[in-house]
Amino acid sequence: MAKTKGKMQTGKIKSSSPAAKKRQEKVWKQVEAQREAARRKQTRNRVVIAIVAVLVVAAVALSGYLIAQRGNNIAHASRSAGGAVLSGQSPEKVAALSGQQAVDAAQGILIGQKGVYKATAGVPTIEMWYSYGCPACLNLEHKLGDKVLAFAKDGKANLVLHPVATHALPWTIIAGNASMQVAAEQPEKTLDFHQALIDAGYGVMFAKGEDAGWKDQGNSTIMADPAKSLEKIKEVAKKVGVKDEIINSFKADPQSALLEKWQKQWAEAAGKQTQQVGTPMFASNGKLVENPINQDGSFNEDVLLGK
Repeated sequence: MAKTKGKMQTGKIKSSSPAAKKRQEKVWKQVEAQREAARRKQTRNRVVIAIVAVLVVAAVALSGYLIAQRGNNIAHASRSAGGAVLSGQSPEKVAALSGQQAVDAAQGILIGQKGVYKATAGVPTIEMWYSYGCPACLNLEHKLGDKVLAFAKDGKANLVLHPVATHALPWTIIAGNASMQVAAEQPEKTLDFHQALIDAGYGVMFAKGEDAGWKDQGNSTIMADPAKSLEKIKEVAKKVGVKDEIINSFKADPQSALLEKWQKQWAEAAGKQTQQVGTPMFASNGKLVENPINQDGSFNEDVLLGK
């Protein structure tokens, strides 16, 4: 028994021999290497998961940004479309200017809810081309002038009035030049003077009645006389409170490089949309309106507002 036990003990002693220890160490090194490899793999997995999570968050954030940006772009495009014009610059750009620069940029008179050369944000833009000696213009504004202005005053649209040189009697040119001079130098009197010129022009042209006025079209009136036209226009300006120094600078010049320039630009732009260019003419957001007036004589509001 003792021998047997000894063998057993001997056997145990053999298992602790140097060779056995080396094999055991080799095994432990392999196990440790496997554990280290497992730890590294687990660490990599965690890093990958973390990176994926960050990327997902970034992707969601980017997606949200792109959606928001797209919304901003659409809104901007909508606003841009709402401020589109056929003549001159957009109401927003005009409103950033003053004096002669604002008049030149608008190619006329910009009217917003808060007054002249002040744009209303987020609304359509209505343009109207007219001349102070055009019978149809005078007739239209005499009857519907307040309603034209109401589009702007009620905040429904920005309104731009573009004077041009159609029916170019001396009155047309002198009144147009005087109106733009007041707009540049005394803007608070712009609308008063404009409306007073319309009333005075209508009174002169149709003094003998509608039929006679349409037939003669001002050719037998003071509208055909530069000196008499200037005198009457100065009188009108005085009544609405235009400054004397401005009134005294009005000229009886039957030609206007400014109005002719604006008329040429308008005719070229409008000619791309219609074969017949004349006054009065309306556009909504840069597109000509074919039927701005209803059969009952009222404005076609939906069309003018681009609905």
